[in-house]
Amino acid sequence: MVVIAAHNPDGEVRKNSSAGGVFSILARNVIEQGGKVYGVGFNSRWSVVHKRISSVENLSELRGSKYVFSDINTTAALIDADLKSGKKVLFTGTPCQVAAIRKRFGENDNLLLVEVVCHGAPEAKYWERYINELCENRGMTRDDIASINFRDKSTGWKGYSFTVVFKNGSVFTQPASKNLYMRAFLRDYTLRKACFRCPFKYPDGSKADVTLGDFWGIENLAPQIDNNLGTTIVIARTENGKCCINMIDKEGCFTLEQVSQYNPAITHPASQPLKYETFIREADACENIIGLFDKYAGIKRLESLKDFARRILSRIKK
Repeated sequence: MVVIAAHNPDGEVRKNSSAGGVFSILARNVIEQGGKVYGVGFNSRWSVVHKRISSVENLSELRGSKYVFSDINTTAALIDADLKSGKKVLFTGTPCQVAAIRKRFGENDNLLLVEVVCHGAPEAKYWERYINELCENRGMTRDDIASINFRDKSTGWKGYSFTVVFKNGSVFTQPASKNLYMRAFLRDYTLRKACFRCPFKYPDGSKADVTLGDFWGIENLAPQIDNNLGTTIVIARTENGKCCINMIDKEGCFTLEQVSQYNPAITHPASQPLKYETFIREADACENIIGLFDKYAGIKRLESLKDFARRILSRIKK
């Protein structure tokens, strides 16, 4: 196993990626060899789906995290056809999706399996309801959306925002720490129940060739490369994975123990909230999902006061 830190040398790609843009390096290499890349994007209705990409120009559709469990649909059948025709294939997804593709196709030199470090994946139904309500509250529909970014780094990699841009030029944007969809996700209420007993964690559960994730803790482990632009932790688990990351300029080598202490999702599943089952029942019965997110994951008064104090202290230090 090899664990390195890296980022894409293309500043624009790095800016539009959740972490350091390393996925785009691996994907470009496969496409330039005539291969196909499968990853997560939006369809025309802004639902989250797996897509098949054949050109470098279209890789932008797959960049950036989408915190929704994606619809794989016919992906396995398409991969099967690509592999049978001798094409190289890169598939990226959650650890459980990668494990399913590994089980279907086994070890194959033409198949590169890349998983993301996964906190857990929200049920798609919550995203569908949230984005509908968000649009309705602004007097619009999904057809009025121009772009969605779960990890808008215009406010920094560490302090990223959730941003929706509409075709009329209006923008809905909030720090992820204040956006109710993101708060419900990060507090584990919207995760699939299977996420709480995920068997695909390191050191022994992963079925991927390569694992990509945020280099959280960079300020402690490698402060010399900490510029808040986004850096990726890359874990190469197999020989195929090690060969593929040789093209990446590494910024340092680390151990699994070092990086997982700051990104525990590498080695441990999320813990089920005490009120998870109650949340599920109320979600099935309620009409206002944003209101329910606020009830269970909204910013409480004490948290608001702590945030205010942090901002005041930050200004004093400056």
